[in-house]
Amino acid sequence: MTVLLDMRRRRVTFRALEPACEALLAGGVVAAPTESFYGLMALADREAALERILELKGARDQDDPFLLLVDVRERVRAYAQEIPPEAERLMDLFWPGLLTVLFRAQTGLLPAILGRKKNTVGLRLDRSPVPVALVRMTDRAVTGTSANPSGMPPAADAGTVLEYFGGRVDCLIDAGPTRGKLPSTVVDISKSPFSVVREGAVARASVASALELAGSM
Repeated sequence: MTVLLDMRRRRVTFRALEPACEALLAGGVVAAPTESFYGLMALADREAALERILELKGARDQDDPFLLLVDVRERVRAYAQEIPPEAERLMDLFWPGLLTVLFRAQTGLLPAILGRKKNTVGLRLDRSPVPVALVRMTDRAVTGTSANPSGMPPAADAGTVLEYFGGRVDCLIDAGPTRGKLPSTVVDISKSPFSVVREGAVARASVASALELAGSM
């Protein structure tokens, strides 16, 4: 059974999100809006919850990492081995926003949240207050993978999440439709030369310009 939290006419507060926080801490899966689309959220250190998301997504390639959402830039250090100047520049310009940065991963992270070679982790700071609040309340990053079965369009509203998953998520936060039309752009700064793995809402040219400026500083 899915607990529905109707946030369409309520201010996002820690108290209002307590049921979602409790579900995450208990190893559950929460569907909630991000800046782009609705996402399936689980705590980055809850292996069983990550496996449940894989099951919900269906044919998702298990070598693809779960991108993580953070609440503040300082939390990046809990998941990334180092933050090079180029990454600092990208975060200065595009965070909060729709840019995911792949860093060299800290040791000890669960395999499901690591990149194909199991040495990178993708992090993003979202503009939506919901994931930011959930990360702060649980004191750890949450997954931000789109709330849709593999091969289906990302869900942009709570009704579509219910159509896709019925009662198979523990909690659904309905904050109205999202504005996103494109997913986040993904940039790999874990090795040189840096590369745009996926072009999305942030243009490839904007990323290239930012990296060139950082390299000249």
